[in-house]
Amino acid sequence: MSDFSQNNAILSLRWLLGLLIFSLCMLQLCLTYRGLDNETAMDMAQVARQIARGEGFTTKFIRPIDVWDFSQKAKKSPKEETLDFDHFAEANHAPVYPYILAAAIKMTGYDDFAAKRMDTEKSNIYEGDRVISSVSTIFFLLAMVLAYSLVARMFDEVVAITTVAFMGISELMLQYAISGLPQPFMLCLVLAALHCLISAIQAYQLDKTRNVLLWLGLCFIFMSVLCLTCYMCIWCFAGLLIFCGFYFRPNGMYAAIGVGVMLMLVALPAALYLTPTGGVERKFIYGIFNGFGSDGAETLMRTASPTSIAFNSSNFFLRLLGYTFSQFNNMYVNMGAIFTVPFFLLALFNRFKKPSIQGIKWAVLAMWLCACMGMALFGEAKAISESQLAILFTPCFAAFGTAMVFICLSRMQLGESFNAIRALTVLGMLIISSGMFLFQLPKQLYIGIWTSARGIPHFPPYYPAAMNGKLHDMSKAEEIIVTDQPWAVAWYADRKALWMPRSLRDYTRNLETIFNEQGQKVQGFLITPTSHTMTGSGIAGVIRKAGDFAPLALEGKLLLLTPKHNMAFAELFSTNANPKSTARPLASLVSSQGMYRHRNFILGAEMIYYSREDVSEFNK
Repeated sequence: MSDFSQNNAILSLRWLLGLLIFSLCMLQLCLTYRGLDNETAMDMAQVARQIARGEGFTTKFIRPIDVWDFSQKAKKSPKEETLDFDHFAEANHAPVYPYILAAAIKMTGYDDFAAKRMDTEKSNIYEGDRVISSVSTIFFLLAMVLAYSLVARMFDEVVAITTVAFMGISELMLQYAISGLPQPFMLCLVLAALHCLISAIQAYQLDKTRNVLLWLGLCFIFMSVLCLTCYMCIWCFAGLLIFCGFYFRPNGMYAAIGVGVMLMLVALPAALYLTPTGGVERKFIYGIFNGFGSDGAETLMRTASPTSIAFNSSNFFLRLLGYTFSQFNNMYVNMGAIFTVPFFLLALFNRFKKPSIQGIKWAVLAMWLCACMGMALFGEAKAISESQLAILFTPCFAAFGTAMVFICLSRMQLGESFNAIRALTVLGMLIISSGMFLFQLPKQLYIGIWTSARGIPHFPPYYPAAMNGKLHDMSKAEEIIVTDQPWAVAWYADRKALWMPRSLRDYTRNLETIFNEQGQKVQGFLITPTSHTMTGSGIAGVIRKAGDFAPLALEGKLLLLTPKHNMAFAELFSTNANPKSTARPLASLVSSQGMYRHRNFILGAEMIYYSREDVSEFNK
């Protein structure tokens, strides 16, 4: 094949690949879209709406631990005697991505909640969700372009086209594209940083010190923005610094420059940003608790008495080793189930001719190993999570793996049949990598297009129409709702929501006291399928999830199982099992004689709202 014909073929493949990936993204976003289903995406969305409204970096999703921290700081500072629950400072998300979402929300008008209320006659999907998913989709498409240019720069056009094709039809990658999470944006930053790193390595090989400083400086800036998008990415930055310390000479000099950039662009802004909640050291302690703690970060976030939680240091190293090896074990799944990803480990034993490829290979390995350690300490095991960093290394792992497959084929001396066999090999790998997505696509099309013209939300546990409609109308903006689904209440209902603690004593002795001191009213308790349907291990799982508030979670379940009996399960809990307990019994809060005595069915028994005032007119 002539060079002209080959160039035309590659150009055609580029356009076909771009059209395919764009069409799949639009298919997910427009035809089969079911709304957001990730709590972090909803939380970031409501923070972004606050920013778009000019409220600053504030939140309506209130965690008990933050209430406690703010109250302790307010007691120590005479200038901050009151807590402003209407402008409650957000201290749990890195700031960059919410500001990007805020721009999209402002441009589409979704900062005005009243003007963008849901019309359930037309759709069951909240269109604000689609705005959030559109942002992540745009960054996903941009990441595909950056991945293509990076891989083509390292290897050739064929490897680049194959790698991007793997990523474009990977089920996990496409799920991230519409997840609303910052991972697609983070992927763009990592790819941009690696572009700069390649240029720095090439300049280093040519002994151009000034260019090395310039490109590494840009690389460190991209990595700093990455860290301000997700604090977990500091582990990736650490891996890059380790690589720079050993690769570039004099050893350690460029790494020291990177440390300086990180301190100036990451540590200093983070310190200022986290000052209202006790500073960086406070969040670091909470992060360490997630590694040492007996039951993870959720337990800590839902308590207003952190000193009472067990600090499990005995199993720390076992947990660290187990989670680290789990990252290796789940590497294939967490990187999109792409066939060539595991072959990256084989590429470590192959010496590539280009120094830039050799350098990038070890840089990616160092960053990934450090990220694995960070995820083992502070991350989650779920494939789709805001703390899942494995997806950021998918382009490089898949590219090196694909290159290794092609190298093996070239060494088989196939002669004129090489191109045909390589094409068949690529086709087979594509089918294997996209098997799950292609298998589920017809079902998704059938459900999304023909079964329900109005769309099918992710229920259980989320039903946006109930919160955007009934719950918003029967609640007050100035008061707080205690719920097991605060991220959804804050986003869909635009109401202040306190994450329901597990301990009844924690609520009645600590949180109620703080609310009374600050003049903040609690208007009711909302129980959703998050507590009674989305838990494992039956009743034991409900009790583990809801803690002392388990009777509320079980009441909805009992009503679903026995619809003819309108029982109030919480009525039975009028006294404490422990006679020495000083906490008020659950019935004092939610019963016919309790503080929140009015029971309102938002979505049948699936979603029950216990209110202080009678709002029965909204139930009609």
